[in-house]
Order: sequence, then structure tokens, then C-alpha cells
Amino acid sequence: MKILFYGDSNTWGYDAKDASRQKNRFTQFIKQEFSQHEIIEEGLCGRTLCLDDPYDEDRNGTKMISMVLKTHAPIDVVFIMLGTNDAKRQFSTNSISLEKGIRTLLYKALNPEIYRDGSKVPQFFVVCPPKMNRDGFNNERTKENFGDAGFEILNNTKPYLEKGCRDFDVEVIDTHAIAGSIDGIHMDESGHKQVADVLISVIQEL
Repeated sequence: MKILFYGDSNTWGYDAKDASRQKNRFTQFIKQEFSQHEIIEEGLCGRTLCLDDPYDEDRNGTKMISMVLKTHAPIDVVFIMLGTNDAKRQFSTNSISLEKGIRTLLYKALNPEIYRDGSKVPQFFVVCPPKMNRDGFNNERTKENFGDAGFEILNNTKPYLEKGCRDFDVEVIDTHAIAGSIDGIHMDESGHKQVADVLISVIQEL
């Protein structure tokens, strides 16, 4: 199988300690488990579900999804893990923004025009972003970027993502992972391992 992981800095493997890329990120754990499958990592730091970041236009996940799907076609399975950056206060969002955001992205990802060359439509899964770690408020940047409102959004994402996925019959997976304590947003190795273990179980059932 060809499996695509479409996400943000947690999919990329951002390490809050030094801004490097973690070797032991969840996609790599999955790759070790399924050497027979092709694992494609499409993580971009700062990527949103569908919001335009005024500082980097390429971060809009909806605008980029069709290009990514066409680039790697044919794809069997797609895991989408986004929503963290949508909770930034610069976007003035709320939990319903996640519902609308994932719906917008899936409409784009399932557009028949993408598959008119005969490529099959992949099976899609949506993965809840890691919950925010309250210790991250000791990090001034996190506190300013997300605040209490962002914390509340990221600690209750599943029901809103499920509402957004309802029309597409796409399953939402909550790994119950919590971000690390350094900045409260990015997972440490234990968080990556937790996400990997849950998704490995899902893939084994396919």
C-alpha cells in the first residue's frame, strides 16, 4: 500500500528543544513497522486546515491538498492530522472552525477532478491533533499564540472534526496524545510513539 500522512509540524517531526527534526517521529515508527508499504510524509510546519496565513500562503492545507494527492497518485490511504495551527489567536477561530475547516479540506480532497485520470480515490482518515499541554503556557510564545481559547479548542477536537467529516463517511481517530511540556504544542518522542501505536493498529485492519 501507499500511505500518505498530511499534516503540520507534528507530522514533520518538529522538536521543541532545538527546532530540529525528530528522528523518532510517528511516521518513522510506522515505516519501521510496515517496511512493505510506501510511507509518504507530507508535513509542513504551520499548515492549517483551510486558513490563509498572512506570513506564508503555502500553509493553507486546503489549497495544497489536490497538488499533493496528484503528486503521489495513486494513493491507497490518507491520514490527515491538522488543526493545531487553526487554534492560533491570530485567526480568531473557535471549535466550530475545525468542523468547517475539515469539511472544506475534504471537499477539495474528494473532488472527482483529482481522479479523472483513472486514479482511485484513497481511503481517508482524520486524526485529532495532539492535545495542548498546559505546561506550555510557561513558554511565552505559546501563551501569546494560543492562549486559553486555543487550549480549549485543542483539548476537545474530536466532536467538531466528526461533525465536519459526517457527510464524507470519514472516520476520526483520537489517539489521546498530549503535546510535550517544552512548548505545549509539539509532541515529544513518547507522544509520537503513542500516535504511531494507534495508527499502526488502524493500518493492520486495512
